Amino acid sequence: MINQVNMDGVRSYGTTASVPKGGYVVKILGVTVKQNSKGQYLELGCDIAEGEYAGIFLNDFRGQTSEPKKWHCNAFVNVPLGNNTEQDGWTKRAFKTFYESLEASNPNYHFDWDETKIKGLLVGALFSGREYRGNDGNVYEAVAINGWTSVDNIRTGKFKLPKDKHLNEQAAGGSFGGNVFVTSSSPNGFSVPGADDDLPF
Repeated sequence: MINQVNMDGVRSYGTTASVPKGGYVVKILGVTVKQNSKGQYLELGCDIAEGEYAGIFLNDFRGQTSEPKKWHCNAFVNVPLGNNTEQDGWTKRAFKTFYESLEASNPNYHFDWDETKIKGLLVGALFSGREYRGNDGNVYEAVAINGWTSVDNIRTGKFKLPKDKHLNEQAAGGSFGGNVFVTSSSPNGFSVPGADDDLPF
């Protein structure tokens, strides 16, 4: 018989916080403006704010024992370039949907292009499936934020989930509007500094 060891509180490899597909009220815990070859984008760190899964991603973060710790509910929102291309038109629509959802969810908030005011706000997030290719070359599905709405729509069930996003559709551009969201079970969660702090943002 092998020696017994206390395994309480130990997380197995590959165990990552995840939620079922659906609509959730989320709180935006952190906002960072970043830049890539396609322009600016917002990196949002979110967590479920209400219901059965409230706090799931913070609890997951605090329970991680390996370094660097990773936050597993990130959303990325491209900022329009204003160059009047078809792609930029999609990005404008997606961006406006995002900030109108913020305004509808937070009565005292009005979007004024100051991203620092987004931190701490509630918004309705639509989680559906998104395929990604793992480092091993295989295709997996993460449950990801693929759309936004008001918190009232989430609370009353007046929302329709976006269709799952498949790799071939993403490559073709589809109707996604140029935004990229990654969350939940993706193994490529982004490293978050300040692992010893109460909040990672």
